[in-house]
Amino acid sequence: MTKPEIIKTNYLAIETAMAAYAVLEDTRLVIGETLPDDHPFKEAEQQMSQYCDDYGARGMRWAAWQIAPLIEKVWSGMTEDEKDGDICWDFEFVPEFMLYCLNFTDEDVVPVIKGVDKLRALYRTSRERCKAFKSNRPASTRERDQFVKDCRDEAEKQWKYVDLISDHPDEVQRAFEAKEKPAEFVKALGEDLDLIDFGPWK
Repeated sequence: MTKPEIIKTNYLAIETAMAAYAVLEDTRLVIGETLPDDHPFKEAEQQMSQYCDDYGARGMRWAAWQIAPLIEKVWSGMTEDEKDGDICWDFEFVPEFMLYCLNFTDEDVVPVIKGVDKLRALYRTSRERCKAFKSNRPASTRERDQFVKDCRDEAEKQWKYVDLISDHPDEVQRAFEAKEKPAEFVKALGEDLDLIDFGPWK
């Protein structure tokens, strides 16, 4: 009987890809904790979530496999103290690196800057920046993020004033907790502020 061919596999790359996929899969939760609205990486988190929604499981698997080697290269150059306990590889480094150092665009996932050393430095400075951050906004969830997005779409459609939502965070929070419909809430808010009703573009 012929012995089967031995296939050489980089198991580190596989494990890293699986960790990256777990991060992407987590962004698809309908309800789950997310960054507060004033967090410096809130927009990056939303871009990642939108990418996952747009491309689904197949696109997420492709992205995880593509970025795994880069994650490994950056991690391998971290100090021994960082790798031996200061930073948890799967629960901190991988998700933080993906948030701080990758751009999830409409078409692809690309590094924020080129160069492994520069990405490692960016990761460290971003991590310290987030540690020092103190939010002035309430906790957020995927469900609330979707409500805010829908309200922003309505604000643009009804009033041509998308920042109406970010300019009135307390009203948005009240409407979300009251389970108001985005279109009705935005209409009432604009009327209370005596905004000009442009109506939808033809």
